[in-house]
Amino acid sequence: MALVAAIWFGFGAFLAHADPFAYVTNQKEDSVSIIDTATGTVVKTLKVGKDPAGVAVSRDGSKVVVTNPGSSNVAIIDGYHHDLQALVPVGEGPLGIAMDARGARAYIADFYGHFVSVLNLADRQIFKRVPVGRYPAGIVVSPDGARIYIANREDNAVSIINGLTLTVDKTGAVGQHPFGLLLDAGGKRLYVANVESNDVTILDAESLSFIKTIKVGDRPYALAEALSGQRVFVTNQYDSTLSVIDAGKLEVIATVAVGEYPEGISRHPDDHHVYVANWFDNSVSVVNAESLKVEKTIRSGNGSRAFGEFMPQGLMPVSGSADNLSRH
Repeated sequence: MALVAAIWFGFGAFLAHADPFAYVTNQKEDSVSIIDTATGTVVKTLKVGKDPAGVAVSRDGSKVVVTNPGSSNVAIIDGYHHDLQALVPVGEGPLGIAMDARGARAYIADFYGHFVSVLNLADRQIFKRVPVGRYPAGIVVSPDGARIYIANREDNAVSIINGLTLTVDKTGAVGQHPFGLLLDAGGKRLYVANVESNDVTILDAESLSFIKTIKVGDRPYALAEALSGQRVFVTNQYDSTLSVIDAGKLEVIATVAVGEYPEGISRHPDDHHVYVANWFDNSVSVVNAESLKVEKTIRSGNGSRAFGEFMPQGLMPVSGSADNLSRH
């Protein structure tokens, strides 16, 4: 038994430090490109539902859930074998999606239904629908699962759903047409990309009180952080760039050219790279978060969107501490 335990421990340690896979939704071809980030290559293209947009990956990489607004369902993918396990009906127009830290629940923003569906991943059943604001888009979950944040696009507001009662606790005003959200690693600040006002609103994550508005590029869409939270990256669709925000100074310190019409962005768990899905280029840009250089461009599928956290965040230690549900 000791030998088996030792072998298992070593295998587990290997998994814990392995380079993860990235899951990029390709909305124009109803597929997901599965990218091995160690080699920078697409190892499999998996057909899912119609017009896949949002994606969430469990922290251990075992579960992947993709929203399919065109077929009003979500695809559940085995993250170890890269097989489609199920298509689950969820509502009228599933878009944004996030998982809790345990990989037990998925929270799905229904853009047309104006609610958040709570999906139990064990039995693949929707057990609650939480009414929220108009046209909910981006969604993130606090590390302890106590708060679920949702961007209500047409209300120009963000709401907090209580993770225990599954009711809306608070709502705070932001800029025009909020879409992507980022909760910083410390759970203290919420960053909101406002597509129509070309800025990012920063709120206190607990009270939703206003901290600052930062002007970024044209049509900001989604956000990610890196370097132990020192930098925040914002995709600007119309500029084909990233705005880089210094999280200490709360100001833009650089602009990085990526592919055409960047949308989804996710931090690599090495904490030194961010991956950007480029809708018009059908590609993924790999950006060094420190040097701010594009190190690699990976060909993906047609209409790469990848709205959400499309890589697992628990596989490597962190260094240091309405077109297709609205294009914008």
